[in-house]
Amino acid sequence: MAFVLEEENAMFTGDNVLGHGTAVFEDLAVYLDSLTRMRDQFHGRAYPGHGTVIEDGRARIEEYIAHRKQREEEILQALRNHGKEASSMELVKVVYKDVPEDLHVPAANGVVQVLRKLEAEGKVGRDQRERWHIADKATL
Repeated sequence: MAFVLEEENAMFTGDNVLGHGTAVFEDLAVYLDSLTRMRDQFHGRAYPGHGTVIEDGRARIEEYIAHRKQREEEILQALRNHGKEASSMELVKVVYKDVPEDLHVPAANGVVQVLRKLEAEGKVGRDQRERWHIADKATL
């Protein structure tokens, strides 16, 4: 939930956009939709639920959206490069290769969020063993 303070052209962003770090969410598609709708509601400061005030709230929301889209592309590219199929943890080891291994399990949750969004969009698929692959394109 977010609230617009019209007198300041500002927004209270709650936990969707933070003054530091990154937000936690359960459904990436819903989260990105929320960010897009929030971005279009104001042009000034953002007052996050945690962290410092963000002077250009709209720009920070744009950064969040761009970061998520970049991560999607990285995961798709890692899946293409991996071969026929990969587990989420195999993808983590590629996309998060510069991140300490003790953070790979939390990173895997984020990768699964991206994969589920891509699956809903028809871009990837998975088998019963939770191995992911690029979706087959129908030929005409």
